[in-house]
Amino acid sequence: MLTLQQIIKEADVRVPNPFDAAQKISWLNEINVEFFEIVRIPKVFRFMVNGGTDTYALPASIRSHAVESVRNQAVMYESIQYEKVQPGRNYWNLDDDTHQLTLFPRPTINAEAIINYRKKTESIYLTTDLSAKPDAPAEFHYAYILGLCERIAKAMNDVTLANNYANDYRGQLSVAQERYKNRSDVTGGGVSG
Repeated sequence: MLTLQQIIKEADVRVPNPFDAAQKISWLNEINVEFFEIVRIPKVFRFMVNGGTDTYALPASIRSHAVESVRNQAVMYESIQYEKVQPGRNYWNLDDDTHQLTLFPRPTINAEAIINYRKKTESIYLTTDLSAKPDAPAEFHYAYILGLCERIAKAMNDVTLANNYANDYRGQLSVAQERYKNRSDVTGGGVSG
């Protein structure tokens, strides 16, 4: 696992530059968000529903836009927020402010419910903690070096070097995307498109 300091140090060796740590941390924050926008890392949350109850508290890490499916035993629920739900169909709504999930119609029996969602990052890196590690899996921390090199080269107007690092960075993101796409297919948490 690489720390932010190690990523910055490696990028500085590859692309000597005049930029300070604050600028590089800003770029690493962009890279971290971009990683999770492109790479859909599947997560599963299981909880018990109670017959007659329609509202459930969820962890703050589950955001409505990241939810790919909600099911209760064999009953699938559609997102009323992001899909056009036909009359008579089951739907769910997740309030991101209160973290309350509402299921309609309400479950009639006690059973396990499963939410498949994509991992999102909410980390904000600071120059005061360069020992922090990226939120991405350790096997993809190298992509952060490439992404940082790309941004440094762009800021220095070295188009050729920026393009080379951009290609390598995008290649790493594609590998990660493909790895988790396959894993998502196995867990049933993927969405085509």
